[in-house]
Amino acid sequence: MSTPKYQAIAAAILTLTLAACGGGGGGSGTSTQTSTNGQGTSTQAGTDYVAVGSAPTVTGVNGSVSVLFSANALRSNGMTGTSFSAPSVSLSTFTQQAAYGGAFTTVNSGVANGAVTLTKGGTIADINGAGGYVAIGRWTQGSDSSGGNYTANQGGTYVVGNPLTLTATSGTLSCSALMSTSPTAVTGSVAPGKLSAATATLDLSTMKLSNLSATVTIGSDVNATIAQSSVTAKGMQFSNGFTAMAEPMGNDASKPLIALAYGTKLTNTGDINGVIVFACQ
Repeated sequence: MSTPKYQAIAAAILTLTLAACGGGGGGSGTSTQTSTNGQGTSTQAGTDYVAVGSAPTVTGVNGSVSVLFSANALRSNGMTGTSFSAPSVSLSTFTQQAAYGGAFTTVNSGVANGAVTLTKGGTIADINGAGGYVAIGRWTQGSDSSGGNYTANQGGTYVVGNPLTLTATSGTLSCSALMSTSPTAVTGSVAPGKLSAATATLDLSTMKLSNLSATVTIGSDVNATIAQSSVTAKGMQFSNGFTAMAEPMGNDASKPLIALAYGTKLTNTGDINGVIVFACQ
């Protein structure tokens, strides 16, 4: 699936060197939209993007956005591939395509040469968003400029949203899934699955999500439970067979969104990954 190359990874201040897949490259030009069906699938003439779903335009704050991105890279034991988490990156370095349901086709880590673009001909699935302050999607059945390559059963997931600063204080907030991408097998061995529920508690003193529980169905893992006693709500975490990247986002610090990209392992499917956006209040 991959050949080694080195990619700078931005996660707040943390920089990691990870192995990235080979190949990829962005296309150029914009074609005229040819069709939109009742499932919200937009297609374009020629070799162009296919988009499934819709999201409002992300407005950013003072010209900046927060971002999570993982090119099918998060696994239960770490990362292999291009992934980044950044609390504040210039919105002007991203590309959100209104003609493709508000999908992002370029995201940026904020470091030099940190932009990643989905190659024309790829699909953006699971497009969703809320209020102009958060949007998600899953690149699939294509490749990207960082060397990520995806079958129809894999995905490069992103969350882009308004930066949100949380100040440590006392108390907790109850969190539940607002939106998510379909969980996918890292190997692409089975079709994308479904996350049916996810809850957690945000501890405002430690800025961690405690008692995280998610229910997923993928392949022969039916209503499988993903459980973690403590997961970071900002930055990266590698522990207990669970890899996480997280960033606070949204427009209200009293009701924050916690965007979480995860990698973990299920009994039958093996390593899976995806993103969840928690709404906390």
